[in-house]
Amino acid sequence: MKKLLKIFSLVLSLIVWTYLYVILFGQILLCFWNFNILSAQSWHIVYQYWESGGIIRTWQDYLLLLCLVLYLPLWYIGWKHFRRISWLQVLLWPLNRYNRYLVDKYGEGAQHITIKNMGTGGIKIEEEIEQKAKPQTKIETDEEVNKIRAAVTEKINSVKHE
Repeated sequence: MKKLLKIFSLVLSLIVWTYLYVILFGQILLCFWNFNILSAQSWHIVYQYWESGGIIRTWQDYLLLLCLVLYLPLWYIGWKHFRRISWLQVLLWPLNRYNRYLVDKYGEGAQHITIKNMGTGGIKIEEEIEQKAKPQTKIETDEEVNKIRAAVTEKINSVKHE
């Protein structure tokens, strides 16, 4: 299921990016060179110009050629960056923006609490490590340990013989 969701997200981002890229890039080419990338007539005009021995002379011609050559690589690079966008942040952006607006508007007069580093009270690091290294419970004497062992052994033996 997780893999299917990942593939769906990948395909959806591909479709949305391709649509936006074709529209945006097409508008740029149409605005500057009157070249519609989706029109067969525009491509036919470029083909006829090239076949009739057309020479690229001006910087505008070089720029158009560069745009046409970089059309697919820019689409791929843009798609790689587009699919990494966090869509949750994009969807929640209006709420975050409104929240920042409210904090900026009403939060200026509010008192802020500042917590200062009060230090460790003069205890050196070595002393603190030494204190933490000491066992927290008292070590029982050998006599107490032997009494406990004897009681456990007696209990085990009484269970085995019954």
